[in-house]
Amino acid sequence: MSDWRHDLLDRLRASPLLAAVAPYGSVTTDSTDGWSDLDVRVESRGPLDVERLLGARLWAWQASGAVVRLVTADGRFVDLTVDGADVVLPAPPADLAVRFDAALAAVRLGRGNRLIGLHLVLGIGREALVESMRTADAATGTDHHPSPTPWDARAAEVAALTASPLVPGTALRALELVGRWRAEREPDVVPDTSGLRALLRRAGG
Repeated sequence: MSDWRHDLLDRLRASPLLAAVAPYGSVTTDSTDGWSDLDVRVESRGPLDVERLLGARLWAWQASGAVVRLVTADGRFVDLTVDGADVVLPAPPADLAVRFDAALAAVRLGRGNRLIGLHLVLGIGREALVESMRTADAATGTDHHPSPTPWDARAAEVAALTASPLVPGTALRALELVGRWRAEREPDVVPDTSGLRALLRRAGG
């Protein structure tokens, strides 16, 4: 049965940018589910612009050497290994790492892996608390707070992330907290949860 993974493989195989395409993992055994990514190794003919290759805007990614784990703005999760050339990526958003962690948390929770899912959600929640701590520092003119500040109440909002069943949407709620609280301190920041929302829609989560 064709789905976005097979459609994307067809695009990669037809791309003049690539000399070879070798999928691996669940897509090769027809064992994918809604949360499955596409694992693929490619050989590039030159510096590889990933957005041009995929025909999609990147929303989040994590790069390590030749391996780029990425989430597109339309909700596709791809593990791309590139041989033969450097990878060209767009300018990273300031919240790149937390975006990627949120996407990964959603996938883990979607699969029922609550141990890793919660670990990731708690990390995102910590980032949300850090944003509010910075806001409190800026508002009071000090990072020394021996007494409570009005922002202490936000600890309960982060704690509430784990007060109900852990589901993929928990990752989205955590990411929304980070974005909203950072935007308070930096009005030019426009939080973007589009890639994660698209991923959840695709997976049915």
